[in-house]
Amino acid sequence: RIASLAPSVRSQFGSSRSAVADQKVLVTEGSVRARAVGRARRALQAGMGADAAAGDAGKRKVQILDDVVNSDLSAARNEYHFRTPFLVDRLSPLLRDQRDLPMLCLLLNIIEVVVPGVLTVYGVNLYESPLPMLVRNLAGLAYCVSLLLLFQERFTLCIHFASHRNLFHSEALNLAIGWVIAPFFGIPSGVYKLHHVIMHHIENNHELDTSSTEMYQRDSWLDFLSYWLHFAVLIWIELPAYTIRTGKYGWTQAILGGLCIWLGSIVLLAKYVNFCATLWVFCIPHVIAMSAMAFGNWAQHIFVNPKDRHNNYALTYNCIDTPVNQTTFNDGYHIIHHLNARLHWMEIPQYFYDNKEKFEKSGSLTFRGVHFFDVGVMVMTKNLRGLAEHYVHLGPKETAPTVDQVVEKLQGWLKPVPPEELCKKTK
Repeated sequence: RIASLAPSVRSQFGSSRSAVADQKVLVTEGSVRARAVGRARRALQAGMGADAAAGDAGKRKVQILDDVVNSDLSAARNEYHFRTPFLVDRLSPLLRDQRDLPMLCLLLNIIEVVVPGVLTVYGVNLYESPLPMLVRNLAGLAYCVSLLLLFQERFTLCIHFASHRNLFHSEALNLAIGWVIAPFFGIPSGVYKLHHVIMHHIENNHELDTSSTEMYQRDSWLDFLSYWLHFAVLIWIELPAYTIRTGKYGWTQAILGGLCIWLGSIVLLAKYVNFCATLWVFCIPHVIAMSAMAFGNWAQHIFVNPKDRHNNYALTYNCIDTPVNQTTFNDGYHIIHHLNARLHWMEIPQYFYDNKEKFEKSGSLTFRGVHFFDVGVMVMTKNLRGLAEHYVHLGPKETAPTVDQVVEKLQGWLKPVPPEELCKKTK
């Protein structure tokens, strides 16, 4: 009897085990689904929390000027790397304004570094036993990178302010900056003053200014490419054409003479001295300089109020409290520079505070802790909210806009000036 009952017992026991197993599977599947639902719910809550946080950030009011401790008013100058013993003291009487001593120190630094660098690049390429092409190109690359990191931006702003206000009593020394030193930084002889002082500031980013940004959608890479083409390539046609169109025939002679000297010197050096060295010393710096200045001017005039474009307060903006102002002669205050280009660079930050009511009433833009290249990059990468976090309200805290309101304003100032407006005569 026991033997006959065994199969039945085993069958019932197996069924029980199967039922238990099925139940475990169901419990496990239920647990997995529950955990998945929990994770989805937490992710949704996190997303909603992030959106809420972003919304709260957008509703937060921007900083106000009264709360800003502006380093531009008191920070040490950083335009030069070292003070050259003996020479600075002997040459400083040549300056028209002793406040320009940092410019003299910078120019001496440039001579002391660039001259040996150029001689080294040409020496490596003219060595009696020809060195491998890799070595010669590495020497040129090292020179270019050093020039870019140490001096490119500093010199560009030095020639910028020296073009508006003569640096030396001697006219020959003043001309040497734009005709002799500038080509080593990729700027053709005699071009800078005509392009920047005579054209850009007189035409003020409007129709006759070939570097005007008004017609472009200024957060578009395609529009910037078109702008770069005009600024860096077509300049050789458009700049002489501008001097003829406006009757500045003396400048026509100067620009054509400068281009002939610059281009002729490069051709002669490349053909009769050394092509590789000339490429690294003059040609590659030219591409870098023109591209950098194109993006720099694009960024400086990236915000233009299309409804008030003739107003100097509405065609650019100010950048305050940034270390870059200490290396670029307070270049960040670009509205002030367009209001009075001959104001000495040392006086600019105080001028900003003395006239802050005018800046506030005009609705001008002011950013803190960023400079033009930073602003340009943020705009081109569609990071207007990040840029709005740097916006500074010049009035009382009660009237400060929110981050969202600043973003909306910035978006409006990126739009091209309508063609019908461009056809109107500049006031």
